[in-house]
Amino acid sequence: MSSTDALASDGPTRRTVVKGAAWAMPAVVVAAPAPTVAASTGALHFSGAACKLPGSATDAYKGYVFELIASSSGNPTNTVTVITGVTVNGVPEPKFALSVRSGSCTCSTCGNAPSNHQFCTPSGTNTQRVLLYTAGGASGSSANAELCITYMRYGCDCTPLPGVQPATFCSGSRATPPMTGNKGGSCGIQDVLPLPA
Repeated sequence: MSSTDALASDGPTRRTVVKGAAWAMPAVVVAAPAPTVAASTGALHFSGAACKLPGSATDAYKGYVFELIASSSGNPTNTVTVITGVTVNGVPEPKFALSVRSGSCTCSTCGNAPSNHQFCTPSGTNTQRVLLYTAGGASGSSANAELCITYMRYGCDCTPLPGVQPATFCSGSRATPPMTGNKGGSCGIQDVLPLPA
């Protein structure tokens, strides 16, 4: 054994030091991106107005109505928004309907969604009013409600618009005063009636 080998075995090697340093360093965790869930988005958001529909056993919609504001500003053509999922207070609402109250236009229906689950927004529009009605059931019995919507956006020819799709956003907990009479009563939405078919 040479004198060089004897010196090398007395202390740690460079490889041993590097291995130890690798174990001593803190691990860096890269988080996955969170799903797109927000209180509002540029294309579609809540106005803040919501109410509880009184409904009777014969009414198709006896849950809630929420007022949405749609925008198509910056788009050179009309756009189509297709609502693909609705939950109220965390409960999926399979039966819901949309009713455009201002700024309507005509485009093709996109995908397999029923026509009352989608609507057309004229190009350049900032304040189209759309009412979303829920059928109720298990989710339709509270004085406060949170509505979450998942949707897709298309051009008038049903070409998907660029951006993160599908998008989901939630209203946050909203007071839902009962609708009374033909004018909406204390619910703050004056044109709730007529209810969707």
